[in-house]
Amino acid sequence: MKNHQHFLLSPLSRAPRRHGRRGFSLVELMVVVAIIAMLVAVGGGEIARAWKRQKLQSAAGDVKLLFQRAFVEVQRRGYPVFVKVGPLVTAGAVRYMPIYLIGDADQNGVAGAFCRNPVAPAKGCPDLLIDEYDIVVHGLSGTMGSTGVDQEFSLSDLDVTKVISTRWSDNTTDWLNPRLLMCDFQGRAIDTLTGRQIAGPATLVFTHVNVVNQTLQPPTRYVISINPFWSVRVVKQIKDSTPAWVDQNG
Repeated sequence: MKNHQHFLLSPLSRAPRRHGRRGFSLVELMVVVAIIAMLVAVGGGEIARAWKRQKLQSAAGDVKLLFQRAFVEVQRRGYPVFVKVGPLVTAGAVRYMPIYLIGDADQNGVAGAFCRNPVAPAKGCPDLLIDEYDIVVHGLSGTMGSTGVDQEFSLSDLDVTKVISTRWSDNTTDWLNPRLLMCDFQGRAIDTLTGRQIAGPATLVFTHVNVVNQTLQPPTRYVISINPFWSVRVVKQIKDSTPAWVDQNG
C-alpha cells in the first residue's frame, strides 16, 4: 500500500492573488456624481420646456373648442351667442383674464349682465353664461384662489399685460378693454359695434409667458381665427431667425 502521509503533511498551496481589483476613489465618485447631475439638469430642463409647450398647445385647443361651440349653441338655444375676451378681472389678490361664451337670452343684441341661470333683466342678469375659460394672472389655484400662482399664458407675444387681436369690436392693446363678437342665427360673425359681419378673420394670439420673456425656445404661438361665416381655425407659428412668425404643421 502506498503511503499518502506526505500529502497530508504538505503545506496548503496559497490561493492565487487577484490583481487589478480595487474600489472607487473619492475623486472618481465625485466626478461621476457631477456628470449625473449635469445630465439631470440638462434633461430636466428640456422636459420642463416640452411640458410647457404641450400645455400651451392644449390650452390653445381649449380656446378653439370654446369658440367653435358658439354656432352650436346658437342652433341649440335659438338665440345669438357672444364670444367675449376680457376685461381683466381683479378680486383682491386674485386676477384673471376670462374668455366667455355668453347666450343673448334677452335677445337684445347686447352682451349685458350675465350669470349661469339668467333671470328677469330687472334682477341684473338677463343673459346666460354658457362657459368660461380663465387665463390665470395671479391667485387662482387652491381653494377659492387662496394660493397664488404665476401667469402661464398670454394673449400677446410682446407683453403679458396686452392683447393682440384683429377685427374684434375693440382692438385696442390694453387688456382692460374687452373684445366681443356675436354669432347670429345665420352663423355670421358680427362686430357688435357696427352690427355688421366682419370683413375678414378675427384673430387672437395665444402664447406662453415664457415666450414673451424669451426663456422658452423656440418661440411658439397659436393664432386663433374666427372666420366671417363662423368657423374656427388654429395655426401654430414659430419665430425664425429673421425674426418672423412662420406657420408650422402640428
